[in-house]
Amino acid sequence: MKTIGLFLLLVLTPATAFGQAYCSLRDPIGAMQSSFPQLDHYRSIVRVVDETNRASILETLPFTIHENELGTHTLYTVFADDDELIGVIHVRTERSRWGLTEIAWALNSDLEIVGMHFQRSRDRHRRYIESEAFQKEIRGKNFDELRGLLSNDGDSINDAALVIPRDSHELALSVIRSALKTISATNTIWDDSLSSSSR
Repeated sequence: MKTIGLFLLLVLTPATAFGQAYCSLRDPIGAMQSSFPQLDHYRSIVRVVDETNRASILETLPFTIHENELGTHTLYTVFADDDELIGVIHVRTERSRWGLTEIAWALNSDLEIVGMHFQRSRDRHRRYIESEAFQKEIRGKNFDELRGLLSNDGDSINDAALVIPRDSHELALSVIRSALKTISATNTIWDDSLSSSSR
């Protein structure tokens, strides 16, 4: 019996650690300074995303989110020296045909896109998505404006609203859907932290 217990511990522990690693921000200070040059200090706020949260988020989206997106997540709240909230950074992991993709999203205090970068991606079109040409298409947009970049069912790019290379559509779709989930989750789960009280 002890042997079975030890075996399960050895098998499950790396999987748990692996899963949690994909919700963290690598080089937090560098990422924050890059997105928010006026950074003075920050807080990381860890919350558990549960089924109730998932149901609330789903009400805002035209597509589903998987149960494996539940669990512990961290929001980084960024403040100026007068304790004013200037933005947040939230890392999301998305599944793709090339494996897991990690996206670090930077949002201002109104939950509009400041920018994004891939922490991990094997997709050969990532260079275009991180380029200024694509970034300017999403920068400054809020939830509703991003929603307008997708079809009504959220399953494809709205060609009338977003003109990008056809071979980048699949990754762009995943990225925009990720942005929508990020904004919705931040507003749902960390709403009480989106204020200027940092200390």
